[in-house]
Amino acid sequence: MGLLAPVTAANDLGARLEVVRLETRDPAVIRALAERHGHLIVDRAKGVVVFEADPMDRAVMKAQGLRWTVDADATEAINRPLQRLPGQAKGIPGYLCYRTVAEARARLDALAAQYPTMARVVDIGDSWEKTAGQPGGGEDLRVLRLTNAAIGGDKPKLFIMTSVHAREYTPAEVGLRFGEWLLANHGIDPEATAILDHNEVHLLVHANPDGRKRAEAALLWRKNTNTAYCGATSNARGADLNRNWPFKWGQAVGGGGSSTNPCNDTYRGPTASSEPETTATMAYVRTLFPDRRGPLDTDPADLDADGLFFDIHSFSQLVLWPWGWTTVGAGPAPNAAPLEALGRRFAWYNNYTPQQSNELYPTDGTTIDAAYGELGVPGYAFELGTAFFQDCALFENTIWPDNLRALRFAARNLHRPYRVAAGPDPRAVATVPDLAIAGEPVLLTALFDDTRYVNTNGGNQSAQTIASANAWLGVPPWSPVAIPPLPMAARDGSFDGSVEAAQATLAAPPVGRTLAWVRGRDAAGNDGPWATGFVHVYAANDVGEVAGTVRAAAGGAPIAGATVAAGGFASSSNGSGSYTRRLPVGTYTLTATAPGYEPASASGVAIAGGAQQARDFTLFALCRRLANDAESGAAGWTAQPPWAITAAATTQTGARAWTESPSGSYANSANTSLVSPVVDLAGYENVVLSFDSFCDTEAGYDFGQVEYSTNGGGTWSTFAWRCSGDPVRRRVTLDLPQIAGSSQAQVRFRFTSDINTIDDGWYVDNIALDAGGPACRASQGAADPLFANGFEP
Repeated sequence: MGLLAPVTAANDLGARLEVVRLETRDPAVIRALAERHGHLIVDRAKGVVVFEADPMDRAVMKAQGLRWTVDADATEAINRPLQRLPGQAKGIPGYLCYRTVAEARARLDALAAQYPTMARVVDIGDSWEKTAGQPGGGEDLRVLRLTNAAIGGDKPKLFIMTSVHAREYTPAEVGLRFGEWLLANHGIDPEATAILDHNEVHLLVHANPDGRKRAEAALLWRKNTNTAYCGATSNARGADLNRNWPFKWGQAVGGGGSSTNPCNDTYRGPTASSEPETTATMAYVRTLFPDRRGPLDTDPADLDADGLFFDIHSFSQLVLWPWGWTTVGAGPAPNAAPLEALGRRFAWYNNYTPQQSNELYPTDGTTIDAAYGELGVPGYAFELGTAFFQDCALFENTIWPDNLRALRFAARNLHRPYRVAAGPDPRAVATVPDLAIAGEPVLLTALFDDTRYVNTNGGNQSAQTIASANAWLGVPPWSPVAIPPLPMAARDGSFDGSVEAAQATLAAPPVGRTLAWVRGRDAAGNDGPWATGFVHVYAANDVGEVAGTVRAAAGGAPIAGATVAAGGFASSSNGSGSYTRRLPVGTYTLTATAPGYEPASASGVAIAGGAQQARDFTLFALCRRLANDAESGAAGWTAQPPWAITAAATTQTGARAWTESPSGSYANSANTSLVSPVVDLAGYENVVLSFDSFCDTEAGYDFGQVEYSTNGGGTWSTFAWRCSGDPVRRRVTLDLPQIAGSSQAQVRFRFTSDINTIDDGWYVDNIALDAGGPACRASQGAADPLFANGFEP
């Protein structure tokens, strides 16, 4: 309760902030902190609240006798001056993976110019600075609207707004990259093609561009920059744009959902929709989604409503859905069951914790409550990652790929999302053959899965037996064109499991590239979302073949299981290293890849109709530059205590493994490393680190992480990979181009833990560092530059 006192003071962005872990379960303390700071990590089971504390916060906590610890790594990160990396010419200084507001603006224009029938930039209004005529001019609020204009009709819509809180670096980049992925893969990937052909995607990449430009200067700026609030020059000025939306503005049950203090991070503005950014965004959203919900809080949305609304934030690794304005137990949203079911499916894809928004802390005047409350469209918030100024390694290796999967899944649920939320999730749509000649029958296969939920945090979703599956050729299942579905049969003879493979024979598919759509139904009668695959059929004289053998450079042994790919098609080599690949007539670049080898390519390969082109590949093996299997001792590795080799049943192979807790569970407040010898990688490229990992730690608090050095341990990177709460034997493979060419390269496995709750620990085994490049190829007899490229003419 003592933390209620300082909420009338301004949050001082100029003071040194510390990321603290406060030990409390007191709802009043959590509510007061949420009102002051607007962003917390709340773990009620653990009794810990994590937030950025300024000197006043720390003084009050000390005066009240509260217990807390400082997260040194996170504190260093948020206080680190932004400096450009060596050679960095673009991006936020020190963060090459995040584009600036200006760079994002230019990229939107470039995409619209590059894809004129797919992309259009829509100016939906002005930022506060532009509206007020401030020096610098302010910004337009710009939406990237994506759909295939060649296909008309009223299409289901996906709206995604990102970085409404300016200091959150990752969301804007995720939103922009999602748009880039859709455009780059249309006509190549069947899912991207179906999304853009039969849906609309609307991306508001920078929902708070004025504030974001302040955050690009290393300020933890959250709000817009309105000088009418908290002083014209104060770094605490502005309104919280995610407390300014009109639905339940300032009406959280019990209070504390926003602040009336203009200097607080959650200041909701003097009136609902007082800010031009809010007014413009809400007006645009209303043009996309008709009102499908009644006026009462208890009125459910129409189950046939189309579309989804997303507001993507950072950080906390959460999936949130309405309501935020009610108290826990005071009544869920009227469509609570499908909102939760779909939210728990999103969490399966991005590995986040799913929960109703008010389970975190009360909020009011928020985006997702307004989208659902006013219009009945399902609204969701993702809280990405672990930091506002998120390191690029975690972003590139985990946050971006995991959330791309979640957003792709979301885009498959735009048609009647309330009805498909609990149905089977189809995947792995394939055809045999994958390139057919006219007149050949084609076998369409797919997998239907009713188990893809995350039931942590009180979930009770249950997997149902798959009851049936259907396919449609050329039109989506909801198309007004009357095409009867093609029933699919269970591949094992009967639909009797919660995961089922199904198939159907397409007797005479049309010539050309056609989308095949599949959808399943479970025993509870729930239809699921769609999935798609391409059916490729060509006339006989429009198809040729390429064939050959893939061999190892050293000794010439055939390589089985190599992949030879071109033009979106791929084939694998058999036991004798031979492959054959049908391709449409044209000229291609062929690429051959195999585990443990450098890739090789051959360009200008001409495929003629009815003819076969010969093309062999020679692959150079990667060179093992470092290895440790724990069976032969330390072998030059430096083990900071308590790291040691121990017998462990959790290793994938052998009887021993490295672990930081050889005597049982690890200690609290640990920070200890296993460090490799120095490795000379001068002349080496394509560096790959692989190892076995079993990571039995407290999820979200205790971490195993991989770091690297290029100067013999003088300095270390932020982590290139990390694990937490992953007690599964898995093989991890990491590309490490950052250490290629270094004569003093090292890697280390560093383990950290917080102040309480311990588990068995992290086990690491069968460590290997492999690399290719000129130095490696030379050891395999590569003298001729032509053959060093890996193909044989």
